[in-house]
Amino acid sequence: MSKTIRILIISSLILNVLLIGIIIGSMSDRLFRKDFPMIKPPAFGLKLPPDKGKLFSDTMEKAFRENDHIRKQMDEARERVLSILSAPEFDEAAYQAETAKLEELRGVMMQRFADATRELAKQFNQEERKALAEHLRQPPPLPPPPSHRRTK
Repeated sequence: MSKTIRILIISSLILNVLLIGIIIGSMSDRLFRKDFPMIKPPAFGLKLPPDKGKLFSDTMEKAFRENDHIRKQMDEARERVLSILSAPEFDEAAYQAETAKLEELRGVMMQRFADATRELAKQFNQEERKALAEHLRQPPPLPPPPSHRRTK
């Protein structure tokens, strides 16, 4: 086999391995998205006794599930906002109405998480509430790009 063909084959293999790595890396957030509410941050999980850690996971998972239909409504409202923006004629009133709906839905979602946090705090002692507060100080993980958010 000539040297040129050997270099082309090796280059092709390297590029294919890189492509497979990129594809697997971009799909990994889709594969693990459903587990999001059950994942506890390691530092927070270590500061709670196992029963309180389970209570935290269960409560947040429940709040996350209760917000599923709100999240779907938010996606629909976001799509309507984007279609208003991309329409040939900009309808300011429709845009204002849809963004107001979107903000209202966001408020409902945040209120549910606040209610879940309040219920947890009632069941935690001071040290556990400190751990909860420290966990809430950490910024939330960035959401996946819109194309990755849709799970059907």
